[in-house]
Amino acid sequence: MKMMIGTMRRGTGSHYRRNLFLFTVLTMLLGIVAAGVWLAHTRAMILVHPGRTQPACTPADRGVDRWEEVRFSSLDNLQLAGWFIPPDPQGDGATLVFVHGLGGNREGLLDEAVMLARHGYGALLLDLRNHGQSQGTVTTLGYAEVEDVRGAVAYLLARPEVNPERIGLVGCSMGGAVVIRAAARIPQVRVVVAQSAFSSLEENINEGVRALTGLAPFPFAPLVTWFGEREAGLRIRQVRPVDDVAQIAPRALLFIHGERDPVIDVSNSLRLYEAAREPKELYLIPNAGHGGLLAADPAEFERRVVGFLDARLRGR
Repeated sequence: MKMMIGTMRRGTGSHYRRNLFLFTVLTMLLGIVAAGVWLAHTRAMILVHPGRTQPACTPADRGVDRWEEVRFSSLDNLQLAGWFIPPDPQGDGATLVFVHGLGGNREGLLDEAVMLARHGYGALLLDLRNHGQSQGTVTTLGYAEVEDVRGAVAYLLARPEVNPERIGLVGCSMGGAVVIRAAARIPQVRVVVAQSAFSSLEENINEGVRALTGLAPFPFAPLVTWFGEREAGLRIRQVRPVDDVAQIAPRALLFIHGERDPVIDVSNSLRLYEAAREPKELYLIPNAGHGGLLAADPAEFERRVVGFLDARLRGR
């Protein structure tokens, strides 16, 4: 009898320890899943609600004498803020719309606009919706922002200084994706310069989840997309510039990307270039990262961009 009781006690203790181990493992797994869901939700909110930044300078601080603070509407009736630098009055009225990246503002491409102004080009630099001083409470990562570019082009078409046959788009990062999608839908756009653009939003979210959180792309990347779509009220997974880029031809495209870009891998521009139709050009900058492409090699950047625009927008 004593032996039986001892055996039962040992069995009960072993069963208890096994259940405790299983409970601990299950609790840890649930904790990891909960943390992953929280991280996915947090990442999605950062994407669709980036912190607003404001310009720290104006065109005057870069030596531009002729420029204006302007306001105009997106095609879905949000008030947008911008700077307008008119083209050289002795020139041909060629003018470019400059579109910044996620969390940026109109200052982001000011140095490029000033560089091109020296060659007679006009510029409209805008704050996208939910950025800078523009209206809007949500960012759709290139989906609804097309309506901002439509509004910018409509504004330029109403300016007497601007030649309606010589309007182009310049965008960087998210702005690069926006200008590709916009040009495919706006026939008045004659050329596109897309810098550090992503080819597919969903694919880059997959890679970003791994890089930023250390979590596996599945199932956490789909969660980021799901949360983002619910918050934005739009199917942001449809933001696939690689599916739009072929529609821009026979209008010309220039893709620019830093080969050391840690945010949007250079393979994105390679895919976009492959999917685009002629005429198209690809300019890879060996020592550049995700931004500051002009600063990485100012003389060569100016030569390549001005050469492209002079040939494709001005027909020189």
